[in-house]
Amino acid sequence: MAKFFKTAAIGLAAASMVAAAPASATIFEYDMTNGDVLTIDTDTGTGTWVGNKIDAQFTGDFSSFQGGENPSFMALLTSLDGTRTIGGVDYTDNPGHHPQKLKFMSNGSVNLWSHWGDPIRGGDYVKSIGGFSVVDVPAPGMLGLFGLALAALGLGWRRRKTAAA
Repeated sequence: MAKFFKTAAIGLAAASMVAAAPASATIFEYDMTNGDVLTIDTDTGTGTWVGNKIDAQFTGDFSSFQGGENPSFMALLTSLDGTRTIGGVDYTDNPGHHPQKLKFMSNGSVNLWSHWGDPIRGGDYVKSIGGFSVVDVPAPGMLGLFGLALAALGLGWRRRKTAAA
């Protein structure tokens, strides 16, 4: 009976480790009405906005971003790199004038709040959401812990069976 409880305790400990591990990273992908694609990864706090007139990568606190068809959310960006094409010329971000933000607005548009060029040639990049999708990426650590727990249970069972014989 004591061996049963020991095995059960090992199983519960393994299950709690698996439950405590993040199940997945959520990646939200927004198709904008002009053909741009905006991607937000809530696990890494990163995003990209890629299109005909923009190619930008950014970081910020997206941990509370819930996504959805028309989210209302604002994140202060800690970095913004890339280019925006204005009048056929590529410009980089000019961070010195105000904080950079990514704002999802109630009217269904998204604003990459920044200035572009030095001297400034363009301001905010605002586009409307056309559609969205959610991509759940399994965390490899969780799968590894689950496999380790199963192996430990199997070895414990085999050891008990060998000792009984």
